[in-house]
Amino acid sequence: MSITQFTIEEVRCFGERQTLEIRPLTFLVGENSTGKTTTLASFHVLANYFQGKGVNFNSHSYTMGTFPYSMGTFKDIVRNSRKKEKVFRLGFVSKHANEEIEWMVEFVEKKEGIEPAVSSIVMGFTDGEIIIRTKDNMDMAMRLESFDEEQNRYIIACDADRLNEYSVYFFFPPSRVESEGEIIFKKYFGEKIKKFEGSPWDIFQNLSVFSTSPIRSRPKRTYDPTREFDDPEGSDVPMYLMRVEATEKKNWEELKTQLVEFGRNSGLFENIDVRNLGRSLGAPFQLQVKVRGPKANIVDVGYGVSQILPILVQVLSPNVSGHEMSFSLLQQPEVHLHPRAQAELSSLLTKLANTGNRSFIVETHSDYMIDRARIDIIRGNILPEDVSLIYFEPKGNIVKVHNISFDKMANMVGVPPHYGEFFLKESKRLLGFKD
Repeated sequence: MSITQFTIEEVRCFGERQTLEIRPLTFLVGENSTGKTTTLASFHVLANYFQGKGVNFNSHSYTMGTFPYSMGTFKDIVRNSRKKEKVFRLGFVSKHANEEIEWMVEFVEKKEGIEPAVSSIVMGFTDGEIIIRTKDNMDMAMRLESFDEEQNRYIIACDADRLNEYSVYFFFPPSRVESEGEIIFKKYFGEKIKKFEGSPWDIFQNLSVFSTSPIRSRPKRTYDPTREFDDPEGSDVPMYLMRVEATEKKNWEELKTQLVEFGRNSGLFENIDVRNLGRSLGAPFQLQVKVRGPKANIVDVGYGVSQILPILVQVLSPNVSGHEMSFSLLQQPEVHLHPRAQAELSSLLTKLANTGNRSFIVETHSDYMIDRARIDIIRGNILPEDVSLIYFEPKGNIVKVHNISFDKMANMVGVPPHYGEFFLKESKRLLGFKD
């Protein structure tokens, strides 16, 4: 299964529905405050919801995983427009068993609350659709409200709490005789289960989503072991490296080899080691890095090393290999990196995106990362159809999304007129031409 599209509608700066083409390597580019981080946060929220983790646009809890976003209340999220009905929508298009399913989730303000709550889910198949809506005062978990056998259109009422927890299963009370509509619906849905080799509801259960923060933790001269947890700022990474080095020698050697390979290719470092200051896992330890001369403490080398290390460890971690589909959502991973290292990071992501179950959505301001991806297309390191460049263009008080693709020679296809306008103006000024 793969996610091929993400849609966002009536969220902050996005007005009418905007569709993003998601590929194994997807770049988000555009000026500041054009909705790139909002897009990453919304993607992560929707993925968590479909994994049964509920609806939460602000959580940092363990059930949500790493979530470096705080989107506020419903009124902070929904677009400030003149529309009387205040709702916003998020959706995926997933491909499974050679068939696409369009998922659209509608959010409203929670009754007697200020948070977003799910009001409906639409599942669109090639031959029909299932619509699930919340309904008050339900005497059962769910009920078939209406159906159209010819159009394969089924509307189901569902208890609000059950829908918000995404604990939706099409089971009707067995203690009574099934209605004609329920029999027809179960036959239709049974065909889907057979085709997908399981319920469409369950296809997101083997999905892994990880987000990083653009501001990462400061390095320390000496670390005191603490409880491990996933941290979008990367403060958990030193502890993780120490534990792997001490207890999983094979995994440590594999991870270290990949870290050193990137370090050398990028010019950042030649080697990295964990120096234990005691004999137990609870003893203090240090991270040592070799740049050009002898090994040095990580606080004594370039800041870019400590800032890229959390991202490298996350994307190279063997923990994602057990998932059918893994997404890493990276906010400005090039921060503090020299252009050479920025380009090399892009090549690393290209390499990992070719493994089949890895996907990366990268918010970036780096032309070096995008140019290196284009070079990798030309070199045959990645297929052009596996790379997507999404440009966020401000138009008045809204933002329009442009999906840019590449041909086999890495030429951009579908470039809007204003893309790169600023850089062209600066080049003309440099040459002495007037605006």
